[in-house]
Amino acid sequence: MRTVVFGASGFIGSHVAEQLHLAGHDVIAPLRAGSDRVFLDRIGVRVTQVDFADQSSIEAVASSADVVVNCTAAVQASPRQARQVDIELTRRLIRAASQAGVSRFVQLSTIVVYGYAPGTCPANETTPCRPSHPISKLAVEREDTVRAVARDAGIDYVILRPASTIGSRDKTSFFSQLAQAHAANRFPMIDRGMARFSCVDTRDIGRAMAFLAELPEAVGETYLLRGFELSWAQLKEVLDVHRGVVAKTRSVPRPLALGLATAQERLLKNPTLTRYAVEALCHDRIWDDAKLRSAGFDTAYDLHQSIDVALLALGEKENR
Repeated sequence: MRTVVFGASGFIGSHVAEQLHLAGHDVIAPLRAGSDRVFLDRIGVRVTQVDFADQSSIEAVASSADVVVNCTAAVQASPRQARQVDIELTRRLIRAASQAGVSRFVQLSTIVVYGYAPGTCPANETTPCRPSHPISKLAVEREDTVRAVARDAGIDYVILRPASTIGSRDKTSFFSQLAQAHAANRFPMIDRGMARFSCVDTRDIGRAMAFLAELPEAVGETYLLRGFELSWAQLKEVLDVHRGVVAKTRSVPRPLALGLATAQERLLKNPTLTRYAVEALCHDRIWDDAKLRSAGFDTAYDLHQSIDVALLALGEKENR
């Protein structure tokens, strides 16, 4: 099957392209001029240049595909830039896929659609989304955009909401930031790190996207994906073991953390701490992916395998 992966030069997108390639798909990665293509070239994924400002350029790329996968995302962008990518570009990509006669559009989403307190834990696909922060509201709007355009244009779609991800080729996710803080001997915690959360290996996200690209009953459906659960305090203990160093903990009460986050959001263009992050670190965020597993998918990587590959990529285990 010929699959076009938009966003294939990104952290999760590169894993999606890789897993589709490993599954035997003919993968095409449309990139902007100047995008990093080193990894894609190394694994043998075909790269082509696209002008995202030109709808005909997007349609020309999509016309060669059976399936289009969208992994584009605005990372560390301003609200305006985030909207241009997450909403406007997504709308243009699915319209181009429809115009090109593509049979299916697979959208990478996120568990942030639930907000920081989903109400029931674990949450599943029927749990109401209660977005209270801009990042959550934008994620919900992106899903709604996919559904609306797909309905109007008559194209099949599937949406995947993966849990927090751990993997290689990552410098900005929650895990890489915590791993770097651990390496600097100042692992941060809020309220002693007792809140529990679900994670998943990024390779399993790629495998799930490849699975959903071909699953007949996935049309019009939304799926959650998780791999394993632990608390933030347990994550620190696992990093202690994997790095062979017992890092010091910097524990901050939730009210103080919220105050610091509020001040950063008001004063800094790119705050290192946000109110959303604080709330996410203080509430259990466990996801139930029984729907995807009952369809026949199962994850392949456990917590320790995920942390091993992530630390190797960050250079934290080179001498061990």
